[in-house]
Amino acid sequence: MRVLVIGAGVGGLAIANGLLGQGHEVQVFEHADTLRTSGAGITVWSNGTAALRELGIDIEPSGRKLHSLRSLTDSGRLLWEADLGEVTERLGSPTVQIARRELIAEMAAALPPEVLHFGRRCVGVVERPDSVAVEFDDGSEAVGDLLIGADGQRSVVRRELLGGDPAKPTGWASWQGLTRSDLPVAHGHQTLNIAGRNAHCGLIPTGDGLLHWWFDMPWKEGDPVLSVADLRAVFAGWPDPVEQLLASVTDDDLGFFPHIRHKVPHVWGGPRSTLLGDAVHAMPPAVAQAANQTLEDAWLLTQYLSGAGDDLAPRLRAYEQERRPRALKVSRTAALTSAQRSTPLQRLAKFPGWLATRSQVASLRSGSNVLRGFAPRPAIQAA
Repeated sequence: MRVLVIGAGVGGLAIANGLLGQGHEVQVFEHADTLRTSGAGITVWSNGTAALRELGIDIEPSGRKLHSLRSLTDSGRLLWEADLGEVTERLGSPTVQIARRELIAEMAAALPPEVLHFGRRCVGVVERPDSVAVEFDDGSEAVGDLLIGADGQRSVVRRELLGGDPAKPTGWASWQGLTRSDLPVAHGHQTLNIAGRNAHCGLIPTGDGLLHWWFDMPWKEGDPVLSVADLRAVFAGWPDPVEQLLASVTDDDLGFFPHIRHKVPHVWGGPRSTLLGDAVHAMPPAVAQAANQTLEDAWLLTQYLSGAGDDLAPRLRAYEQERRPRALKVSRTAALTSAQRSTPLQRLAKFPGWLATRSQVASLRSGSNVLRGFAPRPAIQAA
């Protein structure tokens, strides 16, 4: 089957690897002139590493395996600590932190070079009875049997197929970076999350002395975009090593990302098209699952397209109905967590480690298809 993929981000590269492994002919079209290696780090949880493994990508050698997840209040009091080693044992796959640029590079390197096409901006989609065509801004087109929109939160494919509103802001934003650091946290295996009443920050070792850090606060269109000096003032007095980190970085290290969220539709495409990742369920980064849910999409869609023939549309709808409840649940949790970072009860409560660990296991399982294995739903007849 000839598959056209729009977008060479995490989702587009993941589905390309999966479908090539199934023997399909895949072409990936990216509007940028090269691979987009911006962004900081990505926490690939047990569900994400399991999906990557099934898609033929092993990131453990190049990433940083995480052993614990520690949560503090802004006064430095321990709230809980989850044992990610036990999570790995229970779920059969580790949690790995990796630079986004490294993940992109590894997935792209696994593809034959003729698969990737750069400088090709999708501007239109036309579905026909026996094919689907993608129109590009240079007047050219590509024709295939199936189109997969993996073109992110501002997806042109979603707009062409479904119309409707784009992703909406949640009222929060992240200031983040990925920098080399001498701080001990950068050389360990522990994620540190610190929650305040109206702000939140985190630090994650990303391997090779790199530290992924972020600061989340309420923000809406028209508000100022804070500088590092502003962050130093807001987070003064927070527990170590927050002030040390902010003293070591500059505005050149700082990335700014408003949080957005999509309404997740019931149907994600047409007879010869579907969506995955941020194109269909963009969500706030509060639970660090956006990339993992994208990898889940790619894995499950690969399973449904194994040996696909003339019954393509029912397989696409079955994939969407299988993924939608779990992606929607994670999206709602991320939105709620983003909007209510720390309630008075949460700040007073302290959870035992075993409960935090089991809660992490349960949360990952509840939002995952890959951790439950592949049990395909009956094919759904296209309308």
